[in-house]
Amino acid sequence: MVPSASDAWRTALADLRDTIPERTVQNWLDPIDPLSLDTDDGTPTLRLQVPTPFGIQYLRSRFDRQINTAVSQAVGEPTDVEYKVTPEDERPDEIVADEHEEATSSSSSGEVPDSSSSPSSDGRSPHTSGTAGKQSSNQRQPTGPSSEPASRSSKASTPSDTSAAPSSERPTPDPDETDVAGEAAPTPEELASIERSGAGSDDERSALYEKAHEHLRPEYTFEEFIQGDGNRLARSAAYAVAQEPGSTNYNPLLVYGGVGLGKTHLAQAVANYALEHNTAEHVLYVSSDRFTSQFVQSVRENRIAAFSSYYRQADLLIVDDVQFFGEKEKTQEEFFHIFNDLHQNGKQIFLCADRPPVEIPGIEERLLSRFQWGLSADIQRPDLETRIAILQRKAARQNIEVDPQVLELIAQRVDSNVRQLEGTLTRLTALVQLDDGTLDMDTARRYLREHTDEDPSPLDAADIIEQVADYFRLSEDDLLSRSRKQKVAKARQIAMYLCRELTEDSYAHIGTRFGGRDHSTVIHAYRKIEEKVENDTDIQEDVSALQSRIRNQSLSSPL
Repeated sequence: MVPSASDAWRTALADLRDTIPERTVQNWLDPIDPLSLDTDDGTPTLRLQVPTPFGIQYLRSRFDRQINTAVSQAVGEPTDVEYKVTPEDERPDEIVADEHEEATSSSSSGEVPDSSSSPSSDGRSPHTSGTAGKQSSNQRQPTGPSSEPASRSSKASTPSDTSAAPSSERPTPDPDETDVAGEAAPTPEELASIERSGAGSDDERSALYEKAHEHLRPEYTFEEFIQGDGNRLARSAAYAVAQEPGSTNYNPLLVYGGVGLGKTHLAQAVANYALEHNTAEHVLYVSSDRFTSQFVQSVRENRIAAFSSYYRQADLLIVDDVQFFGEKEKTQEEFFHIFNDLHQNGKQIFLCADRPPVEIPGIEERLLSRFQWGLSADIQRPDLETRIAILQRKAARQNIEVDPQVLELIAQRVDSNVRQLEGTLTRLTALVQLDDGTLDMDTARRYLREHTDEDPSPLDAADIIEQVADYFRLSEDDLLSRSRKQKVAKARQIAMYLCRELTEDSYAHIGTRFGGRDHSTVIHAYRKIEEKVENDTDIQEDVSALQSRIRNQSLSSPL
């Protein structure tokens, strides 16, 4: 009997919770509504309704195979999955609240609501009407190597909004917006030159943009960026943006993640690619601190119009560490207007932050809503295999021959971020070269032991039980219980097997750690998993993944 759409999706969702982190399920899968299950034309098709077009893109890029498999199992035969965007009038209030609140706020303050730049239901930004709409549409066409740059908006030569107001009407910078060295920033004289001639001549603008490229690091390319499970979405989206700036749905593209995980590398790879392949004529890469410094300086020098014009001429604007815009109200206001102008004219915006947009403190709601217009992609800490690949690439780039076992040891001990990982290899090879020594396992172990607070902690059955429970999304009490549910029994047997493999505990002692079970139960579990490891690929993957996690927990300690 064919289940209903609701029953099929409910069953599939229950299976997906076993393989996808709960937070991800809550954010991306729980909001999905099943619409219909069509079985009339050959292969069944389950139609699902997703709140936003970007949600559809995310699901297809990250979980397409898993969702199709789960749905097919729930229906009982191979089943296609189709997605549909929820109509705007049916979306939950919180999804459109920011847009409505901003329109109300803008109307009360005398500003024209910027509804024309809100994303449409298909994930694209609608064009404005009349001449401006045609101009925007033309500018969104991909720019090939031989293409002429798109024509500039009339706003470029006569900056609008508050950026063109007299200095007496402009806000005074807050005291906390202190100067930061802007090594690639235009000087007051260069900005004044732009202001005297409106948006500046082509030669003047080109000279300034060339200067802004000086601090891009040539080694930061897509080829040098090691892709893994933790950064695949961010890397793929960034590459798409670099190929066709402003022509994808990822505008803005916001990449976030912890320190040293590769956000700056990815941002500069986009800039380097666009410049090398001529996909964008005017490329600007700037940190939020440098942007703030330039803004404060332009206020002091009464050059606001020149500052605004400089940024509004960009075809590709990349701003790193946007979390530092927090609490800087005047800087946010200026960036808000620049963002609007670029977005309305089909220019690409790429942002980096150390946390998701909604977690950045001190960001105004209207700017936060714009950060969420496009795609937000996170970069997570690299797994063991990715860390080894990063070290291999680092060693090859520096022409260093290193024993693969040494690289694996370093990768096991340093799992915090890429910067520390590469730094450890650099320091270790430098010390060996200075001492005319050999970088072998003994040397690496001695160095890592001297630069950690303590030796790796010995493995205990409690550590293994904790990791196995977390891996299978069970509680530790489940593993110690008498439950014979298939999922619980499988996880318990694997935990017993790993306790025997990774500790010195006897079968009897392991049995006592699992709720006082007899040693014969542990022997049976060990032999069963040992046999399945040889023949069952799923069990092989589970055991391998758990061994890596458990060893990393034991070996990892900060340098």
